[in-house]
Amino acid sequence: MLLKFTTTDMFNTSLLNVTTGERAYEISTVSVLDKPEKVTPPPEPFSSSKTATTSEDFCPTKEYPAVPEKKEKQTSYRQTQIRDPSGDVVADVFWEGRHPHITINGEEVGGLNDLFGTSSVRFMPKVLAIPTKYDSDYIWTATADSLRLIDYSTEEIKGTFHQNALRFPSSLKTSKPKLSIQTELTPPSSPSLLPPSPKSLFKSPSRIFSSSSQKSITSSPIDETFTKDSTKSTFVPTHVPGFGSNYLEFAPHPLTNDVEIILSFLVMEILRRGRFGLTPYTFENPTIWQLKEARDLVLRRIRRNTV
Repeated sequence: MLLKFTTTDMFNTSLLNVTTGERAYEISTVSVLDKPEKVTPPPEPFSSSKTATTSEDFCPTKEYPAVPEKKEKQTSYRQTQIRDPSGDVVADVFWEGRHPHITINGEEVGGLNDLFGTSSVRFMPKVLAIPTKYDSDYIWTATADSLRLIDYSTEEIKGTFHQNALRFPSSLKTSKPKLSIQTELTPPSSPSLLPPSPKSLFKSPSRIFSSSSQKSITSSPIDETFTKDSTKSTFVPTHVPGFGSNYLEFAPHPLTNDVEIILSFLVMEILRRGRFGLTPYTFENPTIWQLKEARDLVLRRIRRNTV
């Protein structure tokens, strides 16, 4: 499935099905006055054996006592809803600051640990890896420049987030179109480039992950085909915030629904920005956030060229 964001604000946008041209989902986020009574405190945060740079704006690191403590800064409350074409709410996220409480299709999921089905995160020097709850072989893999969903059992890319990209449709020679995505991840030539088994890596929340045994992942543009129900496309990243469009491309999974994958992508994008010190998403004013991102990008390039 290939979905296009109609705005640069990923939490206030429509998602268009590129194949049909119709609206697939509507995402909206509004401020609310107070915390609903049914919302419970988020669980303990992801654990890791290695200290990593995380975003203070999005990291559930506080403990919630029985009696609320006085806070120096007032906590803001927001509600994000994802609706299907008929207008029905298929996902609901209540934000207490940056702490999400998630409900999908009327079923209460919980916080981050419940969404991903784990309380541990694998921190490597340049990669953030988090397993999915519905398939132990499916791993969310984020770097400073990319966000993907990878099936480690087949070494296939099952999803990717194209940010600030130009899309060029390609004509198909076969009657069964295949979805082609442009990625920067080179498939490993030997099993040693990937963790030996995602099941063993994430089977224990307290498992300690070492980055010394993980070789660095090289970057090289390739095309990867993982589904047959969408238009074949070529994506060219502009590397300029606001120039081009954002696309979400993924293959449906039989053990979960599409909205869970979409919501996980959105949450992973916030985690990715925090993990690699990128410009954090701003709920209050997405336009200002985009301008800050452009400024930070220019400054990083200047520093890189002057070192």
